[in-house]
Amino acid sequence: MENVTKEQYADAVVKFVDLARQPTSGGRVAAQVLLSAYNGMEFQLDLASMGNLDRADFEIAMTIIRGRYETWTEPHTLVVNGSKVFQGLWDTWSHLHVQERGKTECPACDGRGALLLNPDDEHDERTRPCPRCAGKRRICRCSL
Repeated sequence: MENVTKEQYADAVVKFVDLARQPTSGGRVAAQVLLSAYNGMEFQLDLASMGNLDRADFEIAMTIIRGRYETWTEPHTLVVNGSKVFQGLWDTWSHLHVQERGKTECPACDGRGALLLNPDDEHDERTRPCPRCAGKRRICRCSL
């Protein structure tokens, strides 16, 4: 097996940044891969969640993992405005931070962190922070 080149690694990072910006299960996995490659002490990849990826995205994830290992290059250095991009991913996916992993999705807001202001009006999409989780999307299991 040949080593992943820096160019292949960079292409994979760019593709996963786009995926990680989507609020989907694939986006969540892409964010975990990228953020764990960026700072493995703060974010860690849940290997079982890799099953949420299709084969093409799984290969991209493996390219990122191998690229990080084989090139010794931090992923944020491979994209334009990388520090800002990765800080945005960090903020968006902060509920995946290692300190949050032992918590469960808030049952009051289904892990969205917000509740509709007027749930009876199907056209009103305004929200307010969930009072149970204070908008953090996760709560300690002890408070269930």
